[in-house]
Amino acid sequence: MHLHLPKPAHGWREFAGEVGIIVIAILLALGAEQLVESAHWKHQVETFRDVANREVANNLGTYEYRMKQNGCVKRRLADLEVWLASWRAGTPRQLAQPIGAPISLSLDTSVWESRDANLVSHMPITERMTVGRLYDEFNNNEAHRLDERETWLSLGEFDQAVDLENRDLMRLRGLISRARFRDDRITANAVGFFRAAAAIGIRPILDPDLPAFDPAFCTSLFGANSDKR
Repeated sequence: MHLHLPKPAHGWREFAGEVGIIVIAILLALGAEQLVESAHWKHQVETFRDVANREVANNLGTYEYRMKQNGCVKRRLADLEVWLASWRAGTPRQLAQPIGAPISLSLDTSVWESRDANLVSHMPITERMTVGRLYDEFNNNEAHRLDERETWLSLGEFDQAVDLENRDLMRLRGLISRARFRDDRITANAVGFFRAAAAIGIRPILDPDLPAFDPAFCTSLFGANSDKR
């Protein structure tokens, strides 16, 4: 028994043409849909990139702000070394002002933390990895920043000290070394951040409304006319 298929009214050739037109229409519709979707994600990525880059640039600006105090930090630590040596020599010098501390600022991460995995997957892989590494390093460097702040707060406990025992001098020695280490790490990390960000076209943005530095922190602990040596 043979199965007989119904014959198209206008022949197989015309039928094939009609099917071809339908297939082409479907492919065109799918292509148009892909173009619309591609344009959508391109816009989403560009918008996210703009705000994420701004957040990174502002964060880099906080490091630039902190690094502008490097000279004052080094001078203050040198003064503390002199002060420590004077106590060990049995001829303690008097501090003319509070020890103080450099100013550091917390970072913003809300934009990056709000990222959508689907959106980020449409970013170029090299850009995605570079920005991701920057935020990883921001988190790592935050530990240095917070410990530096804690170290200087601890140094501030020596303000107006009049009687330091050996254990106090040992603690002072440790805090000076700790502050110097954190200063070196923060600076080295910041230089690396600037270089990595520059590779994808991001430069630090220094907010003009950031708090002014305390000018006293850049002056001698022993008074303006004091000879530290």
